[in-house]
Amino acid sequence: MDYVSTLISTPRLIGLQARRQGPVIAAVQSLSTKKDSYVTSLHELGEDRPRRLTTSVEGESLLAVGQSGDIYFTSKRPDKEGEEGEQALWVLPERGEARVLGRRRGAISSLVAAGDTLFLIADALPGAEDEEDEAKIRAERAELKVSGILHEDFPTRYWDHDLGPGEPALFSSPADRLELTRWRCPEGRLESMSVSEDGTIVLVTVSRRAGMDRFTSIYRVFADREPEEVLLSDAPEGTTSYRVGPISPSGSSVVVTAARGNRDGEPLACWMEVVSLDDPTSRIRPDFDDWPEDYAWADDETLYFTAARRGRCSIYRYETGTGAVSLVTDDDYAYTNLLVNGGQLYAVRSSITSAPVPVSVCEEVRELASPAPALTSPAKLTEVEATAEDGTALRAWLCLPEEVPDGGAPLIVFAHGGPWGSWNAWTWRWNPGPFTDRGYAVLLPDPAISTGYGQAMIDRGNDAIGDAPFTDIMALTDATEQRADIDASRTGFAGGSYGGYMANWVAGHTGDRFRAIVTHASLWDIGMMGRTTDNGSWFEWMSPTQEALYSPHRFAASIEVPMLVIHGDRDYRVPISQGHALWHALQRDSKASGHKFLYFPDEGHWITQPQNALVWYETFLSFLDQHVCGKTFERPRLLG
Repeated sequence: MDYVSTLISTPRLIGLQARRQGPVIAAVQSLSTKKDSYVTSLHELGEDRPRRLTTSVEGESLLAVGQSGDIYFTSKRPDKEGEEGEQALWVLPERGEARVLGRRRGAISSLVAAGDTLFLIADALPGAEDEEDEAKIRAERAELKVSGILHEDFPTRYWDHDLGPGEPALFSSPADRLELTRWRCPEGRLESMSVSEDGTIVLVTVSRRAGMDRFTSIYRVFADREPEEVLLSDAPEGTTSYRVGPISPSGSSVVVTAARGNRDGEPLACWMEVVSLDDPTSRIRPDFDDWPEDYAWADDETLYFTAARRGRCSIYRYETGTGAVSLVTDDDYAYTNLLVNGGQLYAVRSSITSAPVPVSVCEEVRELASPAPALTSPAKLTEVEATAEDGTALRAWLCLPEEVPDGGAPLIVFAHGGPWGSWNAWTWRWNPGPFTDRGYAVLLPDPAISTGYGQAMIDRGNDAIGDAPFTDIMALTDATEQRADIDASRTGFAGGSYGGYMANWVAGHTGDRFRAIVTHASLWDIGMMGRTTDNGSWFEWMSPTQEALYSPHRFAASIEVPMLVIHGDRDYRVPISQGHALWHALQRDSKASGHKFLYFPDEGHWITQPQNALVWYETFLSFLDQHVCGKTFERPRLLG
């Protein structure tokens, strides 16, 4: 089996769930029996080896773990009362068999089990009088095949799916049955919730629209009275939004993620604050220059969080009493999915060349027995350094094939998406393994606008997306091509999303420097993009400066090398119109021939279906083989 097939077929650890005591549950995705999708199974981690808890063909979606060890999940597997294919909320007790708590046509997006109560965010029809009326309306829509959705706000779509006809609503229910009570929430769109360990404090993030922007605020909510303000966004005068994080064990404070900017002339900035729930004016902002991500309270005085750090994603410890922030993991890995269980910190760890595994973190990091098999990329990993035009120190990962031929390996440069991101962790979608297995070296640069290098690195590129990020990537490419193990005469370029934007920008600004360029889900016409994407706030960022100066479509006539365009019709973040406009320009205006367009009618921003992903890699590689290495293009068999 070649490495691409191995990558597609290997089961994947996708997350951990636990309470402070009780079992630690891992969710694993595996190929379905038909090999046309991935299904999820649940496993309990143990000292020796994991114990598989669910085995249904339909798979399960892990939602929560209760204080007594009960595991709550959704599944379409049948039981004695339900029909096959109908989704239900299930509970698997610590002892005994899984059973259905109840069924509801509106999707459940999140669930927290606190004490003897469940808290849920689920879709609710705005015109329904109660749960009984809701069920009748949904049944009638399905029977009569009514698909119409009436919108009164923006957006109407999100990433790869339509929004509506339901809207997110907050409910509570007894833990032993699905009997929903709807809670009062502020006007706006419910985005997320956080619940204290005893269930007495419920905080929600709610977004409202101001122009085409959406700003988020935090409220404390109650089942029987009006919500109370905790932190309000300063829209429309300012641009700061707040999103609720985990509540401290005693319920005295909450960690909050704040974000400001991403408008023309105001780069995006993110930070965390610890807010007292007794006095929300008491807010502590740690002195930390990177962007925090996952959070886990060890106790009321100690908070763990992760943040990108120079091509890694590390764990930090924050002491609320002293304000001290200290680095916990100083290694080449990326850590996500933090949780504290039994006084022990757990996480999921990966790297550029090693797939996710569960670990415990104490004095040292200890890898735990994983329910997913180990998988590593066939590559040798090293780093490349360079200096930017403005003197900024730059770095990148370089993945080399296990055997480098005389004369050096052909090079492919990958631009990351986001654009606020970093090549710092394992990825199933843009994995360098299939390329190094084919003999290519893969450069993974972190240019201006990358996370993990301080706010100044964001500011360098945020308002000039085709300037410093472009010249930084070229500087790192130049440094890489000077290596003896690289064949500088055979190079290609590729990227997806913002990385696809960069691929398009490179195509119009480097002549025949690269032999071929692959662009996936890419921004082409910035003005059109800002007006059609599901993220309406981007229009305020992309105009007028980005649209006027940095739109790749203005340079179509300068494209001198063949391009492979890849796009999914259900991509609402970077709409398919961007791919069609690019394809039209390549046929009409570019100086090159040999372009190809790989189109997926049923995929979104990401190619998620297993066999489509296989075709994605095969087409990508064959296109590079043809134009970078001079081989004959081999059309993937499944493309007909």
